[in-house]
Amino acid sequence: MSIRQVQLDEETERSYSRQAYGHEMWLDSVGKEDGMFYVYGLYGHKMLPDKPMPTDYANPLVYDDNGRAPNPEREIVRKPSGWKFTFEDKGADVYTFYIDSNSVWVTNDEGWHRGGKRDYSKVNFSSAYNMVAKRIISRDGKNPGSVMHAALEVMPETATLKVGSDATMGIFYEGKPLANAKCIIFNRGWQDLLMTKSGADGKVTFKVDQPGDYIVIAKYTDTTKAVSEEFDETSFTTALTIGAE
Repeated sequence: MSIRQVQLDEETERSYSRQAYGHEMWLDSVGKEDGMFYVYGLYGHKMLPDKPMPTDYANPLVYDDNGRAPNPEREIVRKPSGWKFTFEDKGADVYTFYIDSNSVWVTNDEGWHRGGKRDYSKVNFSSAYNMVAKRIISRDGKNPGSVMHAALEVMPETATLKVGSDATMGIFYEGKPLANAKCIIFNRGWQDLLMTKSGADGKVTFKVDQPGDYIVIAKYTDTTKAVSEEFDETSFTTALTIGAE
């Protein structure tokens, strides 16, 4: 694995640092106008956006019934403060939309820095970060499709949750069910985050107690995914946004 080093502006540095300290990116509202779907990509904490994520952070891709579709268009918007992604509706039963980012960070006595171990002295910790956001757009509101693009995946049993019922998600790593994965679940109407783990079968279940969007975040660190002189481990975070009615 090779790591491309780029010169970052101060806001990009702050954004990557916030990722390391626990911020998330997620796909928010979905709509359609003039035959085009739009999806908002936001970045912040507890579904409250900060400033838009940097351009090289917002890498959108979409799958339809036939596989990978053309990359969406993107633009920065003010309301909500983030990115607006658009792509043409060509009649697929299910679209699976992702944004995907990768970075390497180290810590030493002077703080957090973007780059590999070879770039800094007296490194205390180093990790590669893969951060993914996902949203499913289903024609019938039921079929979630079967696309699993990310190394760490969150797969719902249905495309829309039902208020008053239990929701079950499968957590997968490299295509296999992942037991004991750390999961964070949140709804804008909640005051607190729900912290839980996937079971032995790789599934996590929670009560759907109100309508609106839920965000289900899975986290996993693979210490075998290391590169000498670059980083000691790879940390994966995938956030699925899913609506409830």
